[in-house]
Amino acid sequence: MDFLPKKFEDIARNKDEAVSLLQQRVQQIASRRALLRRTAVRRPVSTPSAAPRAAVTRPNDDVSATKAAAPAARFRSSGKNYQLTAIGTSTGGPVALQKILTKLPGNYPHPILLIQHMPATFTAAFAARLNSLCQITVKEAANGDVLQPGVAYLAPGGMQMMIEGRPGNAKIRILDGGERMNYKPCVDVTFGSAAKIYHDKVLSMVLTGMGADGREGARMLKSAGSTVWAQDEDSCVVYGMPQAVAKAGISTEDLPLDRIAERILVELKRS
Repeated sequence: MDFLPKKFEDIARNKDEAVSLLQQRVQQIASRRALLRRTAVRRPVSTPSAAPRAAVTRPNDDVSATKAAAPAARFRSSGKNYQLTAIGTSTGGPVALQKILTKLPGNYPHPILLIQHMPATFTAAFAARLNSLCQITVKEAANGDVLQPGVAYLAPGGMQMMIEGRPGNAKIRILDGGERMNYKPCVDVTFGSAAKIYHDKVLSMVLTGMGADGREGARMLKSAGSTVWAQDEDSCVVYGMPQAVAKAGISTEDLPLDRIAERILVELKRS
């Protein structure tokens, strides 16, 4: 659900901050799982009768068992034209990204930027794992990478990922994480950079995670005319980052994790 380095100085400036961060993450995940257990639907347990009884057919006996689930709402494309997809996430993000990216086709029409809060020791291995599972190409982003369609670029841990240049020939710029930055990589930094280069041509989403990183970057994307979605509360491990975007009125849709890939593919089919 989350990643923490053995050397806490990779994510915190001092010991007290590291202890607090570790406690927050454990408590957030524990409270989320406790909530899911409390709200889980439990089936009643039937007790067998002491004596055999003749079978009696009742017309409504099997209605609950055979009644089909209500069909999921159909998505419709907005008809917008995109040149970039950007996804930001934190706690619970590795699972969420895998569920989404493994459903995308190899001929995905434009580049994808992935910003996952993760220490530097994990991002290369995580990108390699995703690449082995996905039809698209997934790689840890490197300074100077030219954005290519059908390639997902994972921001390196401990660093910041920005975009420079022009659409169609844009390049990735990897910068030092910065001592004053709480998140390395930071969703706000990458989203804000994408807004300046791609303006209204970005399809972006904020997934499960603690805190509010991504809110200001998403605000910049929305101001530029781009699309912003958020993962819904029920499917989040921690409903922090998506909640910040939703409460600020920035996201236009709140989506369950298991339908985000479907929604992306529908959106890219221009009406």
